[in-house]
Amino acid sequence: MHESLTASEIMVTDVVTASPGASATDAARLLRDEHVSSVVVVRDETPVGIVTEGDFATQLCERSDLGRTKLSDVMSSPLETITPETAIVDAVALLRAEGIEHLPVVSDGGDDDSSTLVGILTTTELSYYVPHLAHQTGGLEARKPRRQVRTDTQYERDDWSFEYHGEDESTVSVGDVAEFSKPISDDDVASFAEVTGDTNRLHLDDAYAAETRFGRRIVHGILANGLISAALARLPGLTIYLSQESSFLAPLSIGDRVTAVCEVVGDLGESKYRIETTVVDGDGTTVLEGDAVVLIDELPPKAALEGDAATAD
Repeated sequence: MHESLTASEIMVTDVVTASPGASATDAARLLRDEHVSSVVVVRDETPVGIVTEGDFATQLCERSDLGRTKLSDVMSSPLETITPETAIVDAVALLRAEGIEHLPVVSDGGDDDSSTLVGILTTTELSYYVPHLAHQTGGLEARKPRRQVRTDTQYERDDWSFEYHGEDESTVSVGDVAEFSKPISDDDVASFAEVTGDTNRLHLDDAYAAETRFGRRIVHGILANGLISAALARLPGLTIYLSQESSFLAPLSIGDRVTAVCEVVGDLGESKYRIETTVVDGDGTTVLEGDAVVLIDELPPKAALEGDAATAD
């Protein structure tokens, strides 16, 4: 579970730095020669600013006086920093809130307001643990109209719910959103353990689970991941899973109502689509995020489906 990982466990400790008096040309050479995406500007070991390759691509590239331009004049400051103890989920939240890609990691400076640079955390390191980070689409605020979609599932239950927002009811396009929700019961967890063989006592034994970091039994992470498949199965057409990357961010309690949200964020051609996937618990806490790639075929002819049903009878 990534809520237990801290910056100190994944940060880069060999940070490329320069003084405030160094030139922008010096920083550009460091970016090139050290193969990094940022230079942290430090004064007496305390980070005071940062210059990134993005700055050169969007702002500094138009300047003709880089050799005479001091980093103190062009660096991003004040600097957003984190400590080694910062949880990576909090680091992700800060990156999103500030619209940045680099977080210098500093030690506690104590009472003198100073701090020492000990590392740096970027979207590159975080993407290994939170793959969806590189593919954020800005949320689901601008949803398409809600649709009633033909779902060729074998059966549905009263305590399950499904919503689909899309351009129409027969095709999939970028921006479409599918949501599937159901409670995960104790019987669901027990059945999943039996079917898969994952009989980890953390999911099945109250006394054992009480002694773990969670203090209680929790749902198998892959069982929560299965709700994504359930949502995708209800998209227009016949959905075939090709790949799934998932990051498990928080534990899921047994008995909670769980919702999988799948947003189509990319048309890859040849009926393949990239899906941004999220699973939230009943309190709205995100427990899982990731990306999927699916192939969407046309549904079998209705006559074939009816023939199969007649044969089964």
